[in-house]
Amino acid sequence: MVAADRTQSAGGRRPVGRRAGLDLRRIIDAARSLDTETLTVQAVADKLGVDRKAVRHHATDRETLLKLMALDAFSENSSDIDIPADCSWQEACRVYALGFADNVIATDALAEHLRLDHALLAKLGVPTEAVAKKLTEAGFDDESALRVLALLTNVCMAYAQDVVFVSRSGERPRRLMAREALSGHEREFENFARMVDLSIDTYDRKQLEMSVEILLGGIEAVLLHGRNTPGPARD
Repeated sequence: MVAADRTQSAGGRRPVGRRAGLDLRRIIDAARSLDTETLTVQAVADKLGVDRKAVRHHATDRETLLKLMALDAFSENSSDIDIPADCSWQEACRVYALGFADNVIATDALAEHLRLDHALLAKLGVPTEAVAKKLTEAGFDDESALRVLALLTNVCMAYAQDVVFVSRSGERPRRLMAREALSGHEREFENFARMVDLSIDTYDRKQLEMSVEILLGGIEAVLLHGRNTPGPARD
């Protein structure tokens, strides 16, 4: 047994080594107990009473820690996305998209650290397979179906992260930027200025639902025009 395994370093901190007793679960729990704004690998190590190298064995930097925390929050707070067995491909996409967006929003402050990578998509395996099956049965080839899934997740991720930012900051960036850009030019851009004056909330649920419907309509129109595969039936 090496000395690092037998003794503690000065100040009571456990040394780096196989017996530091660390695993990813302990690291994530410690990280989530800290303020995300000031989170560092060192802060997590201090919280656990271990050397920073022990933490870096599992999470090399701050961004990795935040991503792990976000995935953990997504798993903890997300609800099952149940795709009805007898629904159309369009309805399957709607259920998937709205459920995915809600689950991202449920991660709250950590939503901005979620990434559409294998780790996140692995947590969506069952509903993703259900939608893929519906698309295949409707006549989509594999490439088209995969592109549909990518579009759905990209649109909903962007929407959900916007919603979390707005809810936490209290700001409506698009409205503010539009008003600043129009300042002094309202007569020159009268149509856009009139729309901006309506103060429509483009971060509300209607915006997401509209985005999904336009996306589905576009997918259907492209397929029906025969650009990729024979057109699937309308619902």
